This record gives sequence, C-alpha cells and structure tokens, in this order.
Amino acid sequence: MKKLILIGITTLAALFAMVGLSPSAQAYPETSCNVFVDSQIVKSGATFTATGESQQFTTPRLAARASAGDPVSWEMTFNGEVRTGKAEVFVQKFKAPVVKKKTTLPLTASAIMPDAKTTCTKTVDITILPGGTTVSPPGDHLPNTGGPQLYLLIAGLVLVVAGGLAIRSSRKSHESRGAHTA
Repeated sequence: MKKLILIGITTLAALFAMVGLSPSAQAYPETSCNVFVDSQIVKSGATFTATGESQQFTTPRLAARASAGDPVSWEMTFNGEVRTGKAEVFVQKFKAPVVKKKTTLPLTASAIMPDAKTTCTKTVDITILPGGTTVSPPGDHLPNTGGPQLYLLIAGLVLVVAGGLAIRSSRKSHESRGAHTA
C-alpha cells in the first residue's frame, strides 16, 4: 500500500513539474489584424478605401515596444499596386480598374509587428462591376429551377391532376371490390 501511495505522489509531482516547466501561452503572442473596406462591390474605375487595424499588444514586450513609438509595418496590395507604411491603423485609397465584365480581385494586407517575427495577413475579395451596372444579379451561382418557363409549370399541373385522378380511381375500384366481397 505504501508503494502505491509513493508511486501516486511521484506521478503527481512529475505532472506538476511538467506543467510548471512548459512554455506559457504568452511566449507565442496571439496577434490578429483586420482589414475593412468601405465597399466590396465597386463600379469600374471607382475609388474605395481600405483600412488595416492590428491588435498586437497581447504581451508586455510588444506593448512596451508600441509605447516606445515602434508601430506596425503594413503592406497592402491590390491589382498589382503595393502600398507600405507604419501605423497602428493603416488607411489607403485604391482605384478599381476599368473592366468590361464582372471581375473579382483580391486586396491583401499584411501587418508585421514590431518584433519583426509576428505577421498577420488578411485578404478581402473586391468585386468590380463594368460601367452602367449597379447591382449584380443574384442568380450567378444558382441553378435554373425552371420557374419562369410556362411549359414546365403547365406540365407540373397536369402531373398533379393526373396523380389525383389516379388516386381517386384506385379508391373507387377498391371500394367497389369491397362491396362485392361483403
């Protein structure tokens, strides 16, 4: 019994030592960034604004560097145009290219934190509509269910009526057979 207690205590001590010696979560800071655009659907040739924000101060070391005036380095890329700068909140205006058909281009923003080891990258798809188009049709990715075609509607109604008549005649024939056997 004493050996069992000794083994239990030793195992418990080893578990506590492993937990105490393992690296803390603060050794790997959770860094996040967000990218906002004033409009994800723009007309051909229109200007839109992209804003990058970072949430980097999850560790005392990064918070100390930020208070010392060491801001986040940003890089935003859209349609081959690269913009860089250093700021906590990075705001840039981009001009959509002139297109002849609906086009989707990525806007990529990368934040490099003051420790130069931690990065955060986000991508937002910007849809560009050709001139004269105000709204993209909702059915771009939906199947044609046949609603607007009249012949499919009439065929469906004929099948429903035929099904109803078939059920009615089968019930009548079943009732008439039941009357003869009674």
